[in-house]
Amino acid sequence: MESGSAPGEGASMKAPNFTLRQLMYFVAAAKYGKIANAAVEIGISQSAVTTAILDLERTLGFPLLDRHVSGVTLTHRGHLFHQHAMKVLEAADEAQRWPFQASLNLSGTLRIAATHVVVGYFLLPYLGKFLAAHPKVEVSLSEMTRPECEDALIAGKADLGIILTSNLGNPDELQKRPLIQAQRRLWISNNSPLMAEKSVPLERLNGLPYVFLMVDEGERVLRELVRPFGFEPNVVLRTTSMEAMREWIGLGLGVTIVADTVYRPWSLEGLKIERRPLADPIPPLEIGLVWRKDRPMDEVTEGFASFLRQSVPVSDGLD
Repeated sequence: MESGSAPGEGASMKAPNFTLRQLMYFVAAAKYGKIANAAVEIGISQSAVTTAILDLERTLGFPLLDRHVSGVTLTHRGHLFHQHAMKVLEAADEAQRWPFQASLNLSGTLRIAATHVVVGYFLLPYLGKFLAAHPKVEVSLSEMTRPECEDALIAGKADLGIILTSNLGNPDELQKRPLIQAQRRLWISNNSPLMAEKSVPLERLNGLPYVFLMVDEGERVLRELVRPFGFEPNVVLRTTSMEAMREWIGLGLGVTIVADTVYRPWSLEGLKIERRPLADPIPPLEIGLVWRKDRPMDEVTEGFASFLRQSVPVSDGLD
């Protein structure tokens, strides 16, 4: 090393052999399950998406997608790479949109009440980015049921709720603002006869073993949504464990209807879980901000609410 040079200066850094564009096309294909749908969403030709993903697979040396008649799904390695691709794209987007975020210099306390699904599958990455940009903000996060979150907001024990707003029980006292919607889809094993269906009518599920995820009022809400379409779940398992539900579905022991927010294509034991759209128009799950109507947000609460509104994509798996 030359005298006066900084440690590591001059050391070679190997540039990646793929582009952000290739990652974007790959992530879009994984999201929509069809190359054609991804191309329409991006606004380019289907052949351009196909070529970009094939080039990416050649660069990496392994397939990222399984191709079949009804579309594409992630391979096991593709699922692992997808997680890294998402982080790279999010970092690039953040670098473009938030270069001076730290200069806002917010300080104070923020009390958040959030439900199980919101804490476990939505909020934490955004909260981490916000706190990195505003290190003087102190956060108190409480995981509660939706009614408990509402009670905490009404009693002044929480500044902001982040909950499933489609279930809001006190609309006269609480103000809500949607952040994201996620489609509810059918989860099945990869050897299910329903794999051949492009979309599945709810009546087709009558008699099949059904699994209820017992968090965030899952059973009550789902029953209310599907009853008008003549579907009465044949319940064989009720569980609060997301991994137990995934394992059960992956083993082919039942089916379930859950929002895309919590979807992962593999169980802990490596069993593949597939999704199919429902033919019947049940509403999506909606996550949003909730606060007390007669209590204006303070600077810190408004700052975090604004950050979420600008950072969160409008939809998760809606097409």
